[in-house]
Amino acid sequence: MFGIKTSKSQSPALNKQLNFYDALKSVMGGKKVTKSEWNNKEVYGVLDEARLKLHKSDGKLYDWILSDGDILGSDYIILTD
Repeated sequence: MFGIKTSKSQSPALNKQLNFYDALKSVMGGKKVTKSEWNNKEVYGVLDEARLKLHKSDGKLYDWILSDGDILGSDYIILTD
């Protein structure tokens, strides 16, 4: 499915899905994160101009309006290029 970066400097949640807190820390560190339930590696969260954004399949960035499912989710994956 999606590759997970396994550098030693990454958060302790290596080689597994992340909760929202760890995913947010990764985004703040410049990573791209997706959710396994989205089932589309073209849809991912990023930080853009100090705002949390969703990159969607159309190639555009949108404000990420967090849902309860997003905040309580534990299925985040760090995308690798």
